[in-house]
Amino acid sequence: MPNPLPLPEIKNIIYALDIVGVIACTIAATVLAKQLKLDFWGAVLVSFLGSVGGGTLRDLLINRHPIFWLHDLNYLYTILLLSTVVQMFYGFFARINHVIRWFDALGLAAFTIIGVEAALSRGMTATIAILMGAFTAVIGGVMRDIVCRQIPLVLRQEIYITASIIGSGYYLLMLQTGINAWLRSLSTIALIFAVRMLAVYRGWNLPDITLPWWRERD
Repeated sequence: MPNPLPLPEIKNIIYALDIVGVIACTIAATVLAKQLKLDFWGAVLVSFLGSVGGGTLRDLLINRHPIFWLHDLNYLYTILLLSTVVQMFYGFFARINHVIRWFDALGLAAFTIIGVEAALSRGMTATIAILMGAFTAVIGGVMRDIVCRQIPLVLRQEIYITASIIGSGYYLLMLQTGINAWLRSLSTIALIFAVRMLAVYRGWNLPDITLPWWRERD
């Protein structure tokens, strides 16, 4: 498998996707925090966990040092500033609450690509790259939801982590074809976003695989 990060152009794409993911997840997390009536720092903390929690644990798992946000404070500045703005104008964001799912799906898509690229940059296999893509995309949301005492989306029957896995596989396939990096990234984001939004608005869920005769009786 070719090295995915040899060119400055690719690094710029990955950095841009990372910031997009942070922005999207910060908005979604701050709105959730305000709905639960957390205070200012509570909302910032929830936003931090949702935005960089997955990437932090990913870097620890694949021994990637320094952890990305420790040497680039733009991540922390973005989270703090954007969470503050969302809290100040919460009334506006509350009125467009249905759009928050779009931000969550966008963050899912962007962080999936980040996780795949991070694993490949460490010389890991395609299987591990797919796992790291999903890990990066969903663990931050799991942290956010647990702190907010919500059942994490990834633990429900909703099509969430499945969308990330589909996107990771597609991204690796496009990487093998040598397609333009921007097109590869944007098409992957579009695919993950579309799968997630179709699942939300059409009510798609993962099937219950329990065999009929072993299901709990009422």
